[in-house]
Amino acid sequence: MNRIKLANGYEIPDLCFGTGITSYSKNGFKGIIDNLKNIIKKYILLNKNTTNIDFNLPRCIRECLKYDIKLFDTSRAYGASELYLGQNLKSYKREDYFIVTKVSNSYQFKDAVEECLELSLKDLGTDYVDVYLLHWPVPDHWIKSWKVLEELYKKGKCKSIGVCNCNIHHLEELKKYADIMPMINEFECHPLFTQNELREYCKNNNIQVMAYTSTARMDSRFNNTCLGSIAKKYGKTVTQIILRWHLQIGNIPIVNSTKPNHIKDNANIYDFELTEEEVCKITAININSRLRYDPDNCDFTKL
Repeated sequence: MNRIKLANGYEIPDLCFGTGITSYSKNGFKGIIDNLKNIIKKYILLNKNTTNIDFNLPRCIRECLKYDIKLFDTSRAYGASELYLGQNLKSYKREDYFIVTKVSNSYQFKDAVEECLELSLKDLGTDYVDVYLLHWPVPDHWIKSWKVLEELYKKGKCKSIGVCNCNIHHLEELKKYADIMPMINEFECHPLFTQNELREYCKNNNIQVMAYTSTARMDSRFNNTCLGSIAKKYGKTVTQIILRWHLQIGNIPIVNSTKPNHIKDNANIYDFELTEEEVCKITAININSRLRYDPDNCDFTKL
């Protein structure tokens, strides 16, 4: 992996594995079943399907590290993924991996951002995270939450701070109150939804883009695009071409898979380079098709 230098000088890898929502219970079989039901309901709400629910996170973590994917994206809202990360990374040196986690909306609503981080640190088994993000710009709370993130950053509990799902108007509003501007903005971005204006704004304001739903779940609308011919030219998969596109436009793509061969393929995107023309052709696929929730039109109590 290559490294990306953030606005504060801190460096993180340029490819990230997303843990997704993971189930766990200490209350025996009944607790596991109850927890699974809740997780599946939430996953259906967020993703409209359950095909990618990852009940094999420990194996995935091992595969990622095997192929030099060292940046892991999680959240307090993702069930027990923080706990699984902590359990499965404890045998590695802390400097050998990087963790991105987030303040869940529920903790924003009760103005308990620092408590949220302390719980995350406990589950992760570490005394700091590499990146700490606000998961959503919750109205009437997120500016206040950001000010707490600034203090946590100054205390050294997070090496860098940022936001998720923030549009330009959110970031412009934050400028009025922030002593420290976000170093990262994590939002949906893929060839069907390239977010050109938001990406350009982030670039001009030294905000690193992290892209979730980075391959648009391999939407069937990719079938009649340039992606297939470009993939054939380089002897790569369409997924690999999309991930390479992300790297070349400056994004850190977040990938997710439960299959070892797919994790290996995700990491195998550094031995070729798209031409400028090919990057432009892929960017031109854009049809402004958002697959996830719109931060300007969603129910924050359900996210």
